[in-house]
Amino acid sequence: MTDDQATDPTPRVSLLHRLLPPVSPLGDDGEPKPSRMTEREQLVAAGLGVASVAVSGGIANVVTNNQAAILLAGLLASAVILVGARVGNRLLVLTGLFASTLISGQIFFAVALPYYAAAIWIFLKYNRLVKEQAALRRKQRAEQRGATPASSRTNRPPARGGAKNASAKAPPTRSKRYTPPKARRKPPPPPTKPPRDRSIVD
Repeated sequence: MTDDQATDPTPRVSLLHRLLPPVSPLGDDGEPKPSRMTEREQLVAAGLGVASVAVSGGIANVVTNNQAAILLAGLLASAVILVGARVGNRLLVLTGLFASTLISGQIFFAVALPYYAAAIWIFLKYNRLVKEQAALRRKQRAEQRGATPASSRTNRPPARGGAKNASAKAPPTRSKRYTPPKARRKPPPPPTKPPRDRSIVD
C-alpha cells in the first residue's frame, strides 16, 4: 500500500456499485418509499435487462414477420429494465419486465418465465410495503387525534342550537287536528207521576 492510498480518506467504490448505485429506502422526508429497490433486486433486474437484449435479438432472427418491430420493442423494454435497475425504481423495472413478457411470451412462453417470476416477486414486495406504509400512516393519524388536548375540545364555542334545545324541552303543543272525545249525555229522568187527588170519591 502506497502513502497516497493510506492517506486517501475516500473509500473505493466497486464496479458493481458504480453501475448499480444502491439507493436508500427512505425518501427526503424520512419516510420509507415502496418504489425503492434493494441491492439484490437491482442485481436481478440488471441481469434480466441484459438477457432481454439477447432474447430480443434471438426472437427477431427466428420470426419471419415484423422482425424490426419486435427487435425495437424488445430493446426498448430492455432499456427500461436497465434504467430502472440503475436508479433503483421498482415501478420502472416492473414496466419493462411486463413489456418484455408481452413480446417474448406470445412467441416463446418458456423464455418469458424468468421475467414473469421476477415481476411477480418485485410486485409482491412493492405491494406489501405500500400496505405497511398505509397502516403506519393510519396509526400516526389515530395517535395525533388521541393526543389532542381535551381543553381544546371544551373551549369550543357552543353550538348555535339554544333555541332548538329549549324548544325540545318544552312540551309538545296539541295538534289542531286532535278532537277530544265528547262526553256522554245522561238520559233524562222519567217524568214524575202527578199526585193522586183523593178528594174525588170513587
